[in-house]
Amino acid sequence: MHLDDRARLALLVVPIALVAVASSIGEAISPTLLVDAPLLLVALVPRNRYLVLAAPQLAFWPFFIVGMVRLTLTDPLFYLFGRRHGDAAIHWTERRVGAPGSVRRLEQWFRRAAYPVVTVAPNNLVCVLAGASGMSIRGFLLANLGGTAARMVLIWWLGSVFSEPLLDVVEFVNRYRWILTAVTVAVVAVSVWRARRSHRSEIETPEEVAEELET
Repeated sequence: MHLDDRARLALLVVPIALVAVASSIGEAISPTLLVDAPLLLVALVPRNRYLVLAAPQLAFWPFFIVGMVRLTLTDPLFYLFGRRHGDAAIHWTERRVGAPGSVRRLEQWFRRAAYPVVTVAPNNLVCVLAGASGMSIRGFLLANLGGTAARMVLIWWLGSVFSEPLLDVVEFVNRYRWILTAVTVAVVAVSVWRARRSHRSEIETPEEVAEELET
């Protein structure tokens, strides 16, 4: 891989790694963030379980805007990664999943219904496949943003409808948050260590990613 290619790869890999680091930190202290700073939790770890629990504690627009920005922050980067590196990017992503053949099976579905798949499940795998398949950037962004917006509205609605039981869960977390935080810190630390050892982590240097793409 030439020097210019490595520089372009770094422009994709470094932001992805930084977001992965932020996500790991947020996951590690998620019980405390859920109680004290739910909007920050949304910004760091926008997993459905946290979004649902944070929704009853937040006004709609901060919840929607922060969630939208965070959920779509790295999607164009994974799209460009797939578009530039094709099959090598798919293999790299497949190793991150840790399930041989899973990306290829998803690729079969993607060929049949690319836009619905991006709309319903615009995760990292799907974004790489969208780029590798040659989907237009305009079509990708429309499907990605539209699907993510619908997801945020649906989660907000669920949070409103089930606000009482969800707030009871938040109160339970508050009661035991230091114990729960100690557990999540330990779990995340072990998970990050194991992912690094097995080369399944998104927290990698551009040099490490370039080496894997060339193998």
